[in-house]
Amino acid sequence: MRLVKLVPYESSFLDAFIRWRSEPLSVRHNPLQPMTKLDIARMLESAGSDLSDLRKHETYRWFVVLEAAIVGSVSLKNISHSMGYAEIGYGIAQQHQRRGIATAAVKQLVAKVFTETRLRKLIALVHDQNRASCRVLEKLGFGQEGLLREHYIINGNAENEILYGLLKSDWEARDIL
Repeated sequence: MRLVKLVPYESSFLDAFIRWRSEPLSVRHNPLQPMTKLDIARMLESAGSDLSDLRKHETYRWFVVLEAAIVGSVSLKNISHSMGYAEIGYGIAQQHQRRGIATAAVKQLVAKVFTETRLRKLIALVHDQNRASCRVLEKLGFGQEGLLREHYIINGNAENEILYGLLKSDWEARDIL
C-alpha cells in the first residue's frame, strides 16, 4: 500500500468532495441531504482538524491524500463529551476503492483520536448492504454491536444500519498503533 496521509481541509478540495458525494455508491449507502455548493463549503470549513479541544467544533474532518491526490475523507462527529465516545465516518472516491485506502485512512483516524483525545470509544454506522465498509471496520477490530432497523431514510427508503464499536482499551490491546 502506498503512503496514505490525512490532511486538513483546503478550499481546493471542495469540487472533489462534491463529486464523491454524488457517486452512485455514496448515494446508495448514505442518508445525504440535498445541499448547495455553498452549504457544502460552509460545512467543510466549519469542521476542525486539531483535536486538542474537542469542544471547539461539532465535527472534525481530514482529507485522504494518496500520492499527492485527494481521494477521500474521514471524520469524527456526534461527540458525546459526557460519555466519552464519538462516531466516525469515511468515504473514498469510487475509482480508488478496493485498494486498502479506506482501511489505512480509518486506521490513522482511530490512532489519532485514541492518542490525542480522552475518548474511550468510537462507533460507526454502516448501511447493512455496504459489505466493503463493514470489512474496513472489522479489519481494524471494530465489532458489531447491533442492527438498527430502518434507522436511516436513504433515497426515500427506510434502511437498516449496522452499529459497530471499538473501545480504546481493545485498540491498545491489538497493538496495531
